[in-house]
Amino acid sequence: MKNFDGWNEVKKETNIQLVNKYFKVRDIWWCRLGCNLGHEQDGKGNYFERPVLIIKKFNNRIFFGLPLSTKNKNNPFYIKVIDNKGIVRSSIISQLRLLDVSRLSEKAGYIDNISYSQIKKSIRELFR
Repeated sequence: MKNFDGWNEVKKETNIQLVNKYFKVRDIWWCRLGCNLGHEQDGKGNYFERPVLIIKKFNNRIFFGLPLSTKNKNNPFYIKVIDNKGIVRSSIISQLRLLDVSRLSEKAGYIDNISYSQIKKSIRELFR
């Protein structure tokens, strides 16, 4: 059973936070993704968080983010990345989302330019 009521409380708290976070493309941040419907990627823990890769920064408030998973699947929508700390994750390109900076909690690392280019190529192919 999903905890929509718990997420609603965290979402209200997240919405009123004062936000002053500097983020950039290729960063990985812990992000409050919430409790979502169906097969949409959920956050975990008390704050419904999961790591998200910043794909495109539109301004200081909004960005495209890719949820990351520690599960590696043999699937064209899961692209393996290794962050600067050596942690192996999969970026879930089918779950690309527009997100607000208020969802970000703390920086978890970043990926290199080669991995970022591979992910961007996979996203472009997704829309062909």
